[in-house]
Amino acid sequence: MVRQLLGVALLTVIVGVGACSSAPLDPTTQQGSTEAEMGSINLPLTSTVGDTIYRLNLATFTITGPALGGKPRVIKPPVAEPVHNELLPVGSYSIQLEKGWVLEKGDSTGKFLAVPAQLVTPNPVAFDVTGLAPADAFFGFVTKSGDVSLGNGSVNVRIGVADCAAYDQYMAALGGLTADCRGTVDPRDYEVTKDGVLRPTFDSCPLDKSRMTPIRQLLSLQFRSARLPFAKECMTGRFQVAQQKFASSGVTSCPAWRKIDVVNPVNSDNIDTIISMLAKLSPRDNGQGLPAALVDRLKINTSYTVTGDVAGQKCQTPADCAAVCSSAFPGFFVRGEGNFVLTDPTAWLLDNTYQTQTSDPFLRPGYYHPMSYYGPLPGALFAEWARYQPCGPLVSCSPEICSYYAGSHIKAFLQPDCLVDGDVDTCVSYCGPALP
Repeated sequence: MVRQLLGVALLTVIVGVGACSSAPLDPTTQQGSTEAEMGSINLPLTSTVGDTIYRLNLATFTITGPALGGKPRVIKPPVAEPVHNELLPVGSYSIQLEKGWVLEKGDSTGKFLAVPAQLVTPNPVAFDVTGLAPADAFFGFVTKSGDVSLGNGSVNVRIGVADCAAYDQYMAALGGLTADCRGTVDPRDYEVTKDGVLRPTFDSCPLDKSRMTPIRQLLSLQFRSARLPFAKECMTGRFQVAQQKFASSGVTSCPAWRKIDVVNPVNSDNIDTIISMLAKLSPRDNGQGLPAALVDRLKINTSYTVTGDVAGQKCQTPADCAAVCSSAFPGFFVRGEGNFVLTDPTAWLLDNTYQTQTSDPFLRPGYYHPMSYYGPLPGALFAEWARYQPCGPLVSCSPEICSYYAGSHIKAFLQPDCLVDGDVDTCVSYCGPALP
């Protein structure tokens, strides 16, 4: 079964004054700190997405902090309450979603049914009521029912539904590596094991032997279940569906691919333009995503010529055949016409390396990979291994910088993440809090 990602619940903290009122004040207005100063925390519990309602039932939140005098605040919001508001003194806190919660999805009759879901972000979460600006406490879930934001609280709450599209970036990169490795993109070059793992049916790359390692590295994401609980289902499940469609598509021979040019190359001029766009991103952005112009800049479009005999096949041109053959790699194929194809990998999933630190455009001052802004929160967590080792294993270069989300967007160096120490085939770069 193809599972889908369930996105985020945001707990929105608004500061107000006076214990008798929980009405939020203008967060841009600075307030003095007094014993009477209070804040309110809004707990969004429901969301309407299209015609579907989602809600968090049986939720118990425990809030702790010095301002509470050592006595935890336990909140059990009513299930019918769209947004629960709780008054808090100004101060630093931690909020925990206790076990026993149930995510439910409304059906066409108005009944709610439980949806299998998993909490995949840190719990508890720290937040501050300062009187200066709203603060977010972020909880992320994964389920097969879709990407959902719970509620539409006072500020900073994203509403949306998405399927496994968050994994398109990885499958697109896999498609590009396959083309460079095999000189074709054919779903029959991969198989799904009895354990539900996607793996190549080949063990070497005839055109570029260096591509075998990054292929294995990308596929290792299937085994990072703590941070990508449904990577295997999203990557493998959709691949199987596409493979089945391909078998009945009437396309029997996939064309040969030859790289022509990089349309949107990684160079100093392009990176400088991106840097100016990155400077305008807010660290408090809560899921609005990257501006379209910046997304376009971060997509390193590659053009190919594709050749092959279309006689007897249900495709009009080699590009049509290529579209069918590459459909098992969502996000890879952008468009094609005749013998021309354009593909769409993402900057932080490139495996290119540089001779020196100063020759790496990604290490220019002001640049970082805006991974946390990419798609539904918390965004992209993993990058190509080369982005941690941009000058390769023999030259010492700084890892490139990325952003990860933990209530706000935080810049950090990419760090190594290997399933097996010393086995580079199991390594990727990780963007997040320091690993143990």
